[in-house]
Amino acid sequence: MNTSEEQHQLLGLYILGGLDRHERAAFEEHLADCLECRRDAAELESLPDLLDALPRGAALDLESPPPQELEERTRELVDELALRRRKERRRWTGLVAAVAGVCLVAGASVGPLLAQQPQPPSDTYTMTADGGLQVELALVHKTWGTEMDVAGEKLPQDGILTLWVTGKSGYTYQVASWQATPAGRATLTASCAMDTDEIALVELRNDADATLAAVTTN
Repeated sequence: MNTSEEQHQLLGLYILGGLDRHERAAFEEHLADCLECRRDAAELESLPDLLDALPRGAALDLESPPPQELEERTRELVDELALRRRKERRRWTGLVAAVAGVCLVAGASVGPLLAQQPQPPSDTYTMTADGGLQVELALVHKTWGTEMDVAGEKLPQDGILTLWVTGKSGYTYQVASWQATPAGRATLTASCAMDTDEIALVELRNDADATLAAVTTN
């Protein structure tokens, strides 16, 4: 029997106060490092109160057995607790397996339905300019406005680039800005509160506020 098992068998005596000062100190050191013993101790901590609640005669009968018999009784108590815990673990393992099975079946049933959900409507446009500049623009309708997916190539390699939107009402405002890259490429997502159908013009401008490319959406 290893030291850990020997210490575990002292749990009942520890709970009932049957250990001397040195044994108790040694067991408490073990308790600090043993999760299983700490769990058992938590479940057995009410045992002394239950014994105190017994009639005095019955309590004396429990206290009267010799140390060897008391140790055997406490060992039986700890073994019973361990058996109960194993049964509880098996019950929870079965429950987890059942839940996992239900989730798997539900996922298999719902997955194709989710895949069939309609995608948000979107419109795609291409903005071009001299020098090979090209910007692919997708306007995706959202309940809150419009998502704008931008992918550009052969863009200016320095300075600040900005994206502007003009509505049918004539109102114009900036929706995105970014630092030009040496590769002349950029991929980003912008957004505006304007509904997709309300957008009339999208422009790409440089830091001098000059329009590099534009597209009319309606």
